[in-house]
Amino acid sequence: MYDHVLIPIDGSDGSDRGVEYGLDIAQKYDATVHTLYVVDKRVYGDTPAFSSDELFFEQVEDRGEELLTSVETQAKDLDLDVVRVCKRGVPHEVILDYTDDNDIDLIVMGRHGHSDFQLPHIGSCTDRVIRLANVPVLPV
Repeated sequence: MYDHVLIPIDGSDGSDRGVEYGLDIAQKYDATVHTLYVVDKRVYGDTPAFSSDELFFEQVEDRGEELLTSVETQAKDLDLDVVRVCKRGVPHEVILDYTDDNDIDLIVMGRHGHSDFQLPHIGSCTDRVIRLANVPVLPV
């Protein structure tokens, strides 16, 4: 049923829950795990304005790579194939484009990620993905 499961991550507790559920589903279906970290260009810009900004960009991307490595390790411990990707862009747009371009069958993501708003809700990125994706989305 599911051959390719996408697990977008951002380092939040919600994202961690998405990883847990996504890996469990991928293991049940022997699916390839795709894990995606998006450096939000609305927060960090598209490209550094000054050479000194490049170090900051590298730090943000390095943090994303650390998170991706963690998911990759967990997936490999379950004998799952894994694809890891770090991109810059608007998170929901990158998630949707990646889904379409890589034959993703299911997206599993945290109900909400990094946000100062802590009441139970579905975050704006997750909400947009749910509304616009052409595949099932499991918010956890």
